[in-house]
Amino acid sequence: MIFENPTELELASATTIRRPGVPAALVGALVALGLVSFGGFAIYPPAKVDFRPPPSTSAELSNSAVTVVSPDDPVGIRSAVAAMDVPDPQRIEIERLALSHERQIGWIVFTDSMDPDGDVVAVESSGWIQHVVLTKAWTPVAVLFSTGSPIEVTGVKDGAGGGITVALATRSGTIALKILSPGERIEVMP
Repeated sequence: MIFENPTELELASATTIRRPGVPAALVGALVALGLVSFGGFAIYPPAKVDFRPPPSTSAELSNSAVTVVSPDDPVGIRSAVAAMDVPDPQRIEIERLALSHERQIGWIVFTDSMDPDGDVVAVESSGWIQHVVLTKAWTPVAVLFSTGSPIEVTGVKDGAGGGITVALATRSGTIALKILSPGERIEVMP
């Protein structure tokens, strides 16, 4: 269409465009609710959850192979149980046994006594088994045990040949154990 006089262009009248969606009042209410909720988080501190990390220095260890968690230390017991590599139903039973003083719980800290080459051991105590890949870094493993009963360490996998080289960390230093073959078992007394 060609216009002879461009000053005579006529604009269409404005119309309200309705878009489907959430009304502005509802959006405002949700934003206000969110701000109020956030304010609640800012006013009230988060719930205090007691947790203690596993031993990470020699000063936190005992002179024996097993660092026993005091039976009167529920936070220490729950922290050790949380670190165990067992299914949740077993975890509940382990915590019950330790808190009721029927068994004790403690930490054994593993390391590879030679070169870390993928050696693996199984730690068995009170019927529960956990597998540990040995490295040069400390690997704390929580164990449930009965007083006077040994904790068994079994060679599972020899990483690169030459035997499974395992050591335990104590306050007095690292104790290298006998070099194990897969399937060979030794006992550690708590």
